[in-house]
Amino acid sequence: MAHAVLICSGARVPAARLLDHPLLDRLSIITEHGHTARYPDGVAVETVGSVHDVDEVLAAAWRIAGRHPLDGVLAPYEVGLPAAGYVRTVLGLPGPDFTTATLFTNKHAMKQRLAAAGLPLMPFAGAHSDAQVRARAVEFGWPVVVKPAYGGGSKDVAVVADAAELDAWLAGGGSPRPRNPTAVVERRADILVEYHCDGVVHDGAVRSVVTSRYLEPVLGRIGQGDPYGSYQLPSDHPEHRAVAELHAAAVAALGLRSGVTHLEVFGTPDGLRVSEVACRPGGGAIPAAIHLRSGVDLVDACVRTSLGLPPFPDGTPAPARTDARYVGHCGLALRPGTISELSTEAELAALPGVLDVVLHQRVGDRIAGHIYSASAAGFVHVGADTEEEVRERLATVRAAYRIRTRPDGTGPDGTDPESTRPEGPPESEAPDSTVPDRTAPDATDPRPPTPDHAAPAARARPVAEAVAS
Repeated sequence: MAHAVLICSGARVPAARLLDHPLLDRLSIITEHGHTARYPDGVAVETVGSVHDVDEVLAAAWRIAGRHPLDGVLAPYEVGLPAAGYVRTVLGLPGPDFTTATLFTNKHAMKQRLAAAGLPLMPFAGAHSDAQVRARAVEFGWPVVVKPAYGGGSKDVAVVADAAELDAWLAGGGSPRPRNPTAVVERRADILVEYHCDGVVHDGAVRSVVTSRYLEPVLGRIGQGDPYGSYQLPSDHPEHRAVAELHAAAVAALGLRSGVTHLEVFGTPDGLRVSEVACRPGGGAIPAAIHLRSGVDLVDACVRTSLGLPPFPDGTPAPARTDARYVGHCGLALRPGTISELSTEAELAALPGVLDVVLHQRVGDRIAGHIYSASAAGFVHVGADTEEEVRERLATVRAAYRIRTRPDGTGPDGTDPESTRPEGPPESEAPDSTVPDRTAPDATDPRPPTPDHAAPAARARPVAEAVAS
């Protein structure tokens, strides 16, 4: 049994299975000020001003280690990865060290290393001031993709079509600043299809790899209320083999010895192009979908490798829970406001091919804040024999799903017909942010806070807190 520290931003609500993992007889938490109430009694919590401040996080970890020796650092969420690497390096703990964690989180450093290793990427450049961002955009030609070097959940990632849109992005939070001093400017890809590839690495070798195809490119869905969906490709599928080769090359180029990975790849008219890769489990229901079809538990593998253990308890993954050749999943759209009507688990479970339904919201919940690509009211998993069938079944789920909300200013019965849409707000209706943006979801199954359903009006919760990612 071991003692680990979990590094978690204030916007995160860790999964119960992380807090109660059987390998841990003691778990300590480092989170940001004001968030200790999220953790159960008996869990030691140290707070810092920001988990981005690696020296402050190290000081907190040192205090924890002084009380009880540490065996590992858990960082299953994007924002905590650099600090986790720093603590591991200074305290001599297993898992990705500071250099490796930086290469997997700083998108500029990552792309430089991947390009040097010969992996195919879109043309890109780093910029450290607004003037440099503007110059790189003009150099590549409009439109361009802009993003901070550090970040997760597609936060502050945008496609800008001209100088005016770029200025708005810079003014809205994208501008390089001391905590995130580098922006990445990238020529926009003509994305025909987008893949994610999720792997488990041990002793420098890829021990498990699963390629999935998104139902549509994720970047195009940001802010539209449509959570992503994807389906896994069989191991003999030619697209799986091509993407898996890029995954192995990326792992080698960035020097990961042991851990869990999540790679994003674009299919373009000119071939495959690597987008980004992370050393953490994928977001939303990706880990649950992979566990369902292949028996690989990415969250458990993340914990085990963080403790210096082999990723699979018996040397191999557990048996799959379905024999379906294709397994897909899709998120269920959220809309801002108070939920007045929502599809039930029984209704969704009765649809063709449905293997599992998980709802994280219910009637009476109030949703506020920015809606990200992984924000969802829940997830539905389906099985199928063919690629065409899995896509059809996921489309059926999306068409059948209903959510009705009562926005501020409407009557108590929520009868406004515009408040009902199966796929969230349309392009012209960007969700309002009634609370400050928080760090977006980026890993599996964090527990949503329990709303006060007995109260006349539940507390507004940022979407990043209110949904599992």
